[in-house]
Amino acid sequence: MADELYFDYAATAPVREEVRERIGEWLEIYGNPSSLHRLGMRAERALRHAREQVLESLGARDGQLVFTGGGTEANNLAIYGVARAYANRGRHLVTTAIEHPAVREAMADLERQGFDVSYVHPDDRGDVSAEDVLRQVRDDTILVSVMHVNNETGAVLPVEAIAEGLKGHPKAIFHVDGTQALGKIPVSLARSRIHLYAASGHKLGALKGVGALYVHSSLRLKPHVVGGGQEFGLRSGTENVLGALSFGEAAQHAVREMAADAEAESKRELLKRGLKELGYVLVDPVRHSPYILCAALPGARGEILVHAFEEKGLYVSAGSACSSGKHGREPSRVLTAMRIKPDVALAAVRFSWHPGTRMQDMERALEVVRDRTMWVKQALGIR
Repeated sequence: MADELYFDYAATAPVREEVRERIGEWLEIYGNPSSLHRLGMRAERALRHAREQVLESLGARDGQLVFTGGGTEANNLAIYGVARAYANRGRHLVTTAIEHPAVREAMADLERQGFDVSYVHPDDRGDVSAEDVLRQVRDDTILVSVMHVNNETGAVLPVEAIAEGLKGHPKAIFHVDGTQALGKIPVSLARSRIHLYAASGHKLGALKGVGALYVHSSLRLKPHVVGGGQEFGLRSGTENVLGALSFGEAAQHAVREMAADAEAESKRELLKRGLKELGYVLVDPVRHSPYILCAALPGARGEILVHAFEEKGLYVSAGSACSSGKHGREPSRVLTAMRIKPDVALAAVRFSWHPGTRMQDMERALEVVRDRTMWVKQALGIR
């Protein structure tokens, strides 16, 4: 609806208008890309075009772009693919304590299988130091896995500095979860020592059910899904051509839209000031995405605020929307890793928008927050 204020883009984005306009055309590309006849070759060309679009959006000049069923699968392919292919080099992995469950749970599973995992913690603002990550790298380290942008706090991790530091550790492969980065901050894999980079289509306004993993040409991963050998032998199964086309189109438009957003920091600063005036505790990393802001109202609960805002047409999240069923029961692992007190962590909500969000949308959202926060404070007796 026109009067709705959608501020949950870190969870998912509406399908972009540019994608909607072309779905009818793309539905006619129904051949199997592996078929040798004309319809199959047409599908194969379309898939190749989508692959090139995503690679261009990532600023990658070489390597492979493997389409997957989503960002979670892309991250799983990277982590398990390295662990299984390079275990003969070592069994030590390095990651952070603020990773998305797609990475965190894969690491925990590999620990149960006998791998040694080192977890780097953030400071109390949510920032992670490149030096702290590099300090954990050993001679038997085969994988360093770090997210580019944190999905709860918006913290931008120093992946370029980590990549540079890993030049002295040639056995260590570097994987970056870029799910919240592509289309929100500049990404360039050209001449970078990032070996693996994961992304998700629906975060950019593509159809749900498609992700991608950039794989540097020097790597030989073990596949996570086996079968007919599609996607360079790394992800078997008949390709989702429609999803891939939507991803390619959405990625290119999202990157252009981001580059044109001259008011990105001003919009975040407006919301930040307004929340602070209302008594919210802000999670404000030094290096941050301009499209995510996490804030907590002490004395309230995140889910109460979510529903209070929703009544006035403002949609936000209570922490991450990717840990289904846990909201309100236990504090966020990310905020806990930052040493934020459990009662404050349970009061946190996440605002997330996109480059096309206008300054007047931010002002309208803040009006709703003011109105409903006063109501919540009065109802709960918060001063």
